[in-house]
Amino acid sequence: MKVFCLGGAGRICREAVLDLVEYSDFDEITIGDFNEALGRELVNELNDPRVNFVKVNVMNHDETVEQMRGYDIVMDGTTITLNGISTACIAEAGCHGINLNGFGAEDEFSEIFKKMTGQQFRVLG
Repeated sequence: MKVFCLGGAGRICREAVLDLVEYSDFDEITIGDFNEALGRELVNELNDPRVNFVKVNVMNHDETVEQMRGYDIVMDGTTITLNGISTACIAEAGCHGINLNGFGAEDEFSEIFKKMTGQQFRVLG
């Protein structure tokens, strides 16, 4: 299985990525972040062959959707102000999603998630 850690180099998601490396059996753990320097630094720190980095700009919807396609789940650690934007990308990519930053605009995408994945988007926070 593959997990895409959106905002993975940031404060919200960084510790969750560490937990995935230490305790999960994911085959691929992708850190997707706008900050390339922090993302690559984290990949080097983790030193795990399953971990890689992709530069992501969620403001570029189509590109972000394509970057997420093929992943089983997206762990969204972007800021709460980006919830609507990031959730729209996750839904269109057909991925399951977990939001680490609290509540936001996820409910409006409920029907898309049900159609694409058979599940609702999950919010942890």
